[in-house]
Amino acid sequence: IEGVHFTPDAAPRAVGHKAVGRVLSDIAAMGGEPLWMLVDIVAPRATSVARIEGIYRGMRQLARASHTMIVGGDTSAGPAIELHLFAVGRVPAGCAVLRSGAHPGDVIYVTGALGGSRSGHHLAFAPRLREGSWLRARKWATAMMDLSDGLATDLPRLLVRSGVGAELETDRIPVAPAARAMRDGRSALEHALGDGEDFELLFTVRSARSAAFEAAWRRAWRDLACTRVGVSVGGAPRLRLRRASLKPSSCPT
Repeated sequence: IEGVHFTPDAAPRAVGHKAVGRVLSDIAAMGGEPLWMLVDIVAPRATSVARIEGIYRGMRQLARASHTMIVGGDTSAGPAIELHLFAVGRVPAGCAVLRSGAHPGDVIYVTGALGGSRSGHHLAFAPRLREGSWLRARKWATAMMDLSDGLATDLPRLLVRSGVGAELETDRIPVAPAARAMRDGRSALEHALGDGEDFELLFTVRSARSAAFEAAWRRAWRDLACTRVGVSVGGAPRLRLRRASLKPSSCPT
């Protein structure tokens, strides 16, 4: 939605890329393979044809790169540009990675780096389809989701679904350079925890397999970092933040 997910001066192709990428990221977070999608577009009557065509070029480019077909949709007039996408993907029966599979003792990981997404990443991210499929196919991930609203918001959702708590080691959280460059009175860590729109993968791995997993990840994905940021624990679904120099703090979900 213009004014919410992108600004009016955002490049049309980037807007289209984001619209498709957001949907593909959800499919990636279950280890799925995207198949096809529908696109409904709303725009003010004064919107130029060139802007609409640019948005569609961005959508088609990412869809094709992800082997996904845009098979139809609808158009309508409205007060601002809106893109409503619906996608279908598939996984082998019974093999989708859900948010509900984490167990006490599982290690918590995130891909990439977090925070500062509004500096440009939120319009240019790569949905982690291949990585999500790899995690599912090799049965590494016990639970998984994507980071759309920020680690501090999304991780509690996984905890609630899995019925576990978590201890997050804030010194381990991979902070994006864009988050460190922000000058708004908030720390880089606060941006990494709360900015959202990172569209990275958040997942858990059995502790007994974590060393083997980390070695396998380094062999398979040399250009994408995967960072251990905490561990799931038994008890109520609460998120505890641990800093090396401070006492733990606790956040209810």
